[in-house]
Amino acid sequence: MNERHRLVESLLCLVREYSMTAPGETVLVAVSGGPDSVALVHALWSVREELGITLYVAHLNHSFRGEESDNDARFVWSLASSLSIPCVIEKVDVPRMRQMLRLSAESAARLVRYEFLENTAEKIGAARIALGHTADDQVETVLMNIIRGSGTDGLAGMPPVRGKIIRPLLGVRRTDVASYLQEQGLSARIDETNLLPHFTRNRIRLRLLPMLREYNPGIDTVILQLAELARADSAYMNAEASKVFKRLTIACDTGAVTLDRGELLGLDLAIRRRVVREAVKSVRSDISDLGFRHVEDLLGLLATGGDFRYELPAGVFVECERGSIVFRSERQRDVPIIYKYEIAVPGETPIGEAGVLIKAEVIESHLEPVRSPDDTEVILDLDKVKGTLVARNWQPGDRIQPLGMKGSKKLQDVFTDRKIPRRVRHRIPVIQDGERILWVVGVIISDVAKVTDSTQRCLRLRAVPVSPCSYDRKVV
Repeated sequence: MNERHRLVESLLCLVREYSMTAPGETVLVAVSGGPDSVALVHALWSVREELGITLYVAHLNHSFRGEESDNDARFVWSLASSLSIPCVIEKVDVPRMRQMLRLSAESAARLVRYEFLENTAEKIGAARIALGHTADDQVETVLMNIIRGSGTDGLAGMPPVRGKIIRPLLGVRRTDVASYLQEQGLSARIDETNLLPHFTRNRIRLRLLPMLREYNPGIDTVILQLAELARADSAYMNAEASKVFKRLTIACDTGAVTLDRGELLGLDLAIRRRVVREAVKSVRSDISDLGFRHVEDLLGLLATGGDFRYELPAGVFVECERGSIVFRSERQRDVPIIYKYEIAVPGETPIGEAGVLIKAEVIESHLEPVRSPDDTEVILDLDKVKGTLVARNWQPGDRIQPLGMKGSKKLQDVFTDRKIPRRVRHRIPVIQDGERILWVVGVIISDVAKVTDSTQRCLRLRAVPVSPCSYDRKVV
């Protein structure tokens, strides 16, 4: 049995280490026709049965190089045919799109390429999209991120796995690619634009790296080790920030999220910065243009203690009011939300506008506390409830007799005292019978239907979060 080339061994090692594929999955391989992608698709083809995967090839003709671009497409089609791999080819006028979107050639090409790959993967049912980035690409990416300005996430470079994207050659050097192609008798297309110093990545490869190697011949290895360390640190910090972000979330809607201002200010600075980025990401997935200065300016305003409005890149607006800070995808006037639902007793009543499910049950005793610490559960005297029980939105002029008090109080004043933002007040369920407000979910309980020693039957009401967000939110 012939010994496998080190490129194949490295590929298999990375695939298994990061669980890049699973038996029975279809993998879409992005093939430009260059050496790296040719080596990738051939190596995956050679171990397809061992991995139990099915391959597809995808090629995007960017139309940058005229006839040469068309020849690239024909080459990829021929290569895929020789390996009996189905092939999808699409042609897009990226130069024209670049002008329309006012993007650099690199940015426009990347945008169109990833959209093409994601759409193709969805059409053919591919679980993974394999890209041919190598260790040399990783070195260039880290340097490029440093030059542009980057935090720890940028120092980590490209992840081996990100969603559907996998990079099986990330542990392979370009010298290994050249050796593999020679051993297998494979040819590849050469994009001469990669030799021109017009693009940042090319200048790093052709000018900066050779200069750095004069200071340290092993600089490539040093940078790769730095990326590995940064990736582990970033993964841990991001996971912790995600947990904190969920804990600080007061409310979330489509295109908006509200955090507790005081708790955010009390965080360690490293986590605080990441929570802000997590909040922006929750309302706008692409945060590539959110820079260090934006986050620092926002945190500086937050620390002043006053209310403010602040605009971040790409139409993300931040509003700080009393005890909360709201991130939203666009500036818009708050439109009052109006709803009214009859509560099933016993039963469950979903309040979609508030993101909660009201569970009602009749119980015979009240040995348990009549309220929860966060006012998301209450036990009432059922015989004191008059008429039909309903859940509705707050309305100006609403009053409640707070538990333990003889007089009534405006709900608006209660909200102000509890530092509840104006924009979420209309979502909070107000529970009332035919005559009076009995409970404002998560905020306050009324005295009028309280349980006493003479109570015969009890009604337990619970508000259970059911949110459209990808995480549970607190009842507001």
